[in-house]
Amino acid sequence: MTHVNKTGDAIDDKLPVALLPPFTFLTRCNAWLSLMCMRLAVAGLVLIAVAVFGQIFGRYVLNNSPSWTEALALLMVLYVTNIGVAVCVRDDRHMGVELLTGALPPKVRVPLKIFIHLLVILFAVLMIWNGWILGRQIIDYMIPNLGVSQGLTYWPLMLSGSLIVLFSIEHIIALLQRTRVVPSWH
Repeated sequence: MTHVNKTGDAIDDKLPVALLPPFTFLTRCNAWLSLMCMRLAVAGLVLIAVAVFGQIFGRYVLNNSPSWTEALALLMVLYVTNIGVAVCVRDDRHMGVELLTGALPPKVRVPLKIFIHLLVILFAVLMIWNGWILGRQIIDYMIPNLGVSQGLTYWPLMLSGSLIVLFSIEHIIALLQRTRVVPSWH
């Protein structure tokens, strides 16, 4: 299956450009990863809703709220948020400098967008590194009401940082090939 960008050129909206084979493989892998992350985020949101409903039901109906629901909801918020951020980077829905880049000529716009993605990669690498350091420091401590390691609270940083690096590399390659990354929800 050949992926062709039907939305136009990434630089000046000329004719679509077919993707080269290595990029097609990376695109397929990243699209699949992004889709799985979206599904996990939706499942996480459902789990948050169930935990909060359990907390409310226990408190106001049973007069005995479960002790684990609040801790689970807070942990799931970390995962859903960080996974969602990674998906937004892939789908190019993250905060950007669109006002500045849109006003520039195409010859300046592409290098600036590549520079922005390199800064995003740097930030993601710092997320991975600091998530590893902080998670390692508290791995022996437990979340009291869940009975799991507090190190789990830093895994989302490392996971989303890794995904952001992959997704930003895909965007840089797309810019160099004068194509766009098709969002995974298409």
